[in-house]
Amino acid sequence: MTVVLMIVAAGIAALIALFQYGYIGTSKNTRKKPWFALLRFLTVFSILLLFIAPRFDSKTYESLLPQLVIVVDDSKSIDYLDSGDAVKKDLESILNNQELNSNFEIQTYKFSETIQPLDSLGFLATETDLSVAITQPQELFKNRNKAVVVLTDGNQTTGNSYSYSQIDEKTSLYPVIYGDTTQYADLQITNINVNRYSYLNNEFPVEVFVSYQGQEKESRLFKITQGNSTLYSETLSFDSKNRSAIVSFNLTSKAVGTQSMVATIEALPNEKNTQNNYRSFAVEVIDQQTNVLILSDQLHPDIGALKKAIESNQQRKVTIKNTSEDYDLNEYNLVVMYGVSSAFEKAYTQIDQFNKNTWVITGSQPDIDYLNSKYQSFELENSFDFDEAQPILNTSYSTFNLDQLSFDDYPPAQVPFGELIFNTNVDVLFYKKIGAIATTQPIWFNYEDGDSKRAVTLASGLWRWRAQSYLDEQDFKNFDDLVSSQVQYLASNKKRNRLEVTYEPFYYQNKSILINAQYLDKNYEFEDNGILNLNITNTENKELITRPFVLSGNSYVVDLSGLEAGDYRFTVKVENDQLSRSGSFSILEYDIEKQQVNASDAGMKKLVGNERVYYQGQTAQLIENLNTDPLLQTVERASVKQTSLIDWKYLLGLILLLLGLEWFLRKYNGLV
Repeated sequence: MTVVLMIVAAGIAALIALFQYGYIGTSKNTRKKPWFALLRFLTVFSILLLFIAPRFDSKTYESLLPQLVIVVDDSKSIDYLDSGDAVKKDLESILNNQELNSNFEIQTYKFSETIQPLDSLGFLATETDLSVAITQPQELFKNRNKAVVVLTDGNQTTGNSYSYSQIDEKTSLYPVIYGDTTQYADLQITNINVNRYSYLNNEFPVEVFVSYQGQEKESRLFKITQGNSTLYSETLSFDSKNRSAIVSFNLTSKAVGTQSMVATIEALPNEKNTQNNYRSFAVEVIDQQTNVLILSDQLHPDIGALKKAIESNQQRKVTIKNTSEDYDLNEYNLVVMYGVSSAFEKAYTQIDQFNKNTWVITGSQPDIDYLNSKYQSFELENSFDFDEAQPILNTSYSTFNLDQLSFDDYPPAQVPFGELIFNTNVDVLFYKKIGAIATTQPIWFNYEDGDSKRAVTLASGLWRWRAQSYLDEQDFKNFDDLVSSQVQYLASNKKRNRLEVTYEPFYYQNKSILINAQYLDKNYEFEDNGILNLNITNTENKELITRPFVLSGNSYVVDLSGLEAGDYRFTVKVENDQLSRSGSFSILEYDIEKQQVNASDAGMKKLVGNERVYYQGQTAQLIENLNTDPLLQTVERASVKQTSLIDWKYLLGLILLLLGLEWFLRKYNGLV
């Protein structure tokens, strides 16, 4: 095609040159015409070549080695099964094999909850997700033929079941199992279901799952203890047919605070692993419930969404009343007013009388003039129009911590069109986004009015936000936690502090242990240049540990993961400022990697078949099969590269030279 275009271009250039210099369409003739026509032909032809840009293809071939992806289990269970040295020895044997190094492009990774490049092995990870070890190498190298060698004990403690993973046509999976796969008799507490909170002197339900691995008939004592006291006991019987038991019972909350307990099943004779015969759990006992009143003069789905969100925390109870009903605000810790109209006049009288904190949500048909008459801290322009506005989170918001929450692409809510004017300092939670335009006008804000706290939400349609939370995360937690944080702030009568610390009363040893802090300057604005340190003491051995906080978004955070089980007291201090906060928490003992009695090869056999599963020490057989796998052969890959026939820079220079030469000759001959 390029050659045809060049021939056409030559013809067009010849016709133009012959026409312009009298060879076509005129009888005039001069001896100079051939030279001028030739120059014009070359000029036009060069210009047309510049547009055609002729190219030619050059093809090269390269040998492409298959990939050998080695993924090593770095979890604690490898060490508990005394297989760490065997894993390292086999890994070294594979990596040092000359034949493999010449036949494969080798990549090495380690995995626990996630997969990452292999630098060293410590066998210290607290969780194992075998599914990522199988699926992620396929995604990383999806266009290459490869062998994935997984060195593991076959035990999985988190993630999707790996035995149902998909193996694509470009992948050969070679699992190597480490540890003793012999089945031993074992009793294990597999799970405990219990509410996180309970009220003083109330009963709370506990459900414990116990499993049995063995053939003989056994009866063992199950009990719940707290310190030296036994709170519940029952004898459980197992045999080859009855391999599990569910124990359900109620306990009574007798003291305020974190109450730690231990569930224990008596060990079998000569039981190999007794670490899984007990499991700690805890309940936070509180002495009162937060009562919230939602007061409204209308029916709206927002009210139901708010009720469900507030009551997602079992410490809170919601009552819904119409403004026409009888109510006494002194019976409630917080009043949420949904709607704005003169129907709330009685409520405002009681709010002033009892100095109650309030949360006003304007709803769908607010009386803006009435709203302005009740609040001196702000004024909303009454335009009688509404916008459909999405929320934009204020990243500098400091009233309560929102680091773990996300509100991107939440659906629009109906908000009043008018402009807000503030007469006091406010902390804006959400701004308006109208279409693609982000504004600085707030939808939701908080402020303090003397000794009282106020929250104002200028919106109708919050139920859509809760629904979106479920669509995004398959639960309502994102929206419910937002509402819960707002209620927690308003339900407390404590003055706002410049240093606030957020933490849980107890943590499980195998989970993340994060403590958050918010540090405000003297104007109660978030201070991002603070230096915060945490001094933490184990109450039993008095060991003192100091950890610095790290800035994360609009709060500071410290990660205490890895601490031993026990009770701890802590103090958060701010350098160069006389601010500190103290507290305490408990870490409950639980190491999920210790729950396994032996290595497991059943899942891998189900995934790849019995003949494709290897065991520690079988590296010679593994290497032989890798080298003979028909999928894992060197392939020739052709690559085609297009190269320009003429460099456009030189061609452009030639065009300029030809034009200049033609002009000079015409000038010299008096033709210009």
